[in-house]
Amino acid sequence: AAGAGLIEAPRPLPPELLPVEPFPMAALPDAFGPWVRDVAERMHCPPDFVAVPLLVAAASLVARHVGIRPQRRTDWIERGNLWALIVGRPGIMKSPAMSQALAPMDRLEARAAETFNAQAAQHQAEAMAAKLRTEATVKAARAALKKDGGADLAALLAAEDEGEAPTRRRYVVNDLTYEKLGEILAANPDGVLSVRDEMRGLFLSLAREESAPARAFYLQAWSGGRYTFDRIGRGTVTVDDARLSIIGGIQPGPLSELVQQARRGASDDGMIERFLIAWPDAPGEWREVDRWPDSESKRLAWDTFERLNALTAEGLGAEREGDVHGDPRGLPFVRFDDDAREAFGEWRSEFERTIRGAEGEGLEGALSKFRHHVPALALALHVIDGGAGPVTLPATLRALALAEHFESHARRLHSSGRRMTVRAARTIIDKARAGSLPAPFTARDVYRNQWAGLSDRAAVADALDLLAAYGWLTETTIDTGGRPTATYALTEGARRG
Repeated sequence: AAGAGLIEAPRPLPPELLPVEPFPMAALPDAFGPWVRDVAERMHCPPDFVAVPLLVAAASLVARHVGIRPQRRTDWIERGNLWALIVGRPGIMKSPAMSQALAPMDRLEARAAETFNAQAAQHQAEAMAAKLRTEATVKAARAALKKDGGADLAALLAAEDEGEAPTRRRYVVNDLTYEKLGEILAANPDGVLSVRDEMRGLFLSLAREESAPARAFYLQAWSGGRYTFDRIGRGTVTVDDARLSIIGGIQPGPLSELVQQARRGASDDGMIERFLIAWPDAPGEWREVDRWPDSESKRLAWDTFERLNALTAEGLGAEREGDVHGDPRGLPFVRFDDDAREAFGEWRSEFERTIRGAEGEGLEGALSKFRHHVPALALALHVIDGGAGPVTLPATLRALALAEHFESHARRLHSSGRRMTVRAARTIIDKARAGSLPAPFTARDVYRNQWAGLSDRAAVADALDLLAAYGWLTETTIDTGGRPTATYALTEGARRG
């Protein structure tokens, strides 16, 4: 036969990661686009690493003042806080890019600290002066009693009001306990931004059994609402509206492992699914860019943060509900205008069908959170660009473009179990070709070596199944009188590849 003697080559293994959409630069606020391009070019990093922290930080300032009610008549409200992760290997500039993006927030935090320190020093001086005046008053009262035992000293001894101690205004928090976070949120009911250069530690800490109360608090702080701590020693602390924004970085491997652990039932409460994921492809070949930063684009972005910091609900044209006495209560809010509401409704109708067709509970859970992400993004984009009153169609369309981008990255994350399987499969091929495995070999021969990614029996089984399906391995079942044993060997094509 013409084809006799030809050795069939195995099929190429699938790519480790699903493709993702590039960051939609046109969806950024006008004040942010030029600076994001400038920083990303100079640092040679994906624009996601600058744009996403910048958006989360700016949205945290918007969320301090106003929420959004996506429907015309209902009381469904979404707060404007966002959680996001930027995902990448070490060395591709995640941390420096995030630092650049968050520098305007750091300035607000530093300025608030300076103001507080000055107020605290003034309050301490006034308290000391009040103490001295009290001591002098007591001395004068004693002298008066010596002269007249029936003297009326009530007016003389009236307590002097020292005034309330100042409260430090907070914008950014880093490494702290959840009880301390609760205290800060109680003192800053409009919310704060939590910044963590490496999120893996927080996720692992919250996954411990003894951390269940902390995890519950974080979950509440994503949704917002009232939360009360009752602790011996600390007393009762009530957060009127727990409103937390989070931005952090993480490496792909640890994040994939955390997702796999959640799927196996450990901490499967949708914590990671609440985060917008930015997992861009690595930048291309490195090139040096040695030029001055674009000072005008930087000034424009920083000035925007100053304006957002000075927002008021009244200035934004927000509505507010009243209680039975007509007094305002709850978070001020805006709604979509008619055109924006129609676009949001069309998106949601299609998206609800998408959610129900999602493969895997993790992806379904992540996509369901876009009911929050899209209105929150639309609100932030509307206000960042100077809008007031109802959220407009242009802001909503840009939010939907961002949602499409983030959806592709969520799909990459929740298919990343395949990434680990493909990588493990390639390791097995390399080890078999190098003679590090017997011929034939068993699954036990693989996992007992404890190679990276191959120390777990289930991971080894998945990798072997993949290799057999793609023609890299032959599988033979041997009857040993007990449980059958499967042995594997490289196919002829795999040995020659």
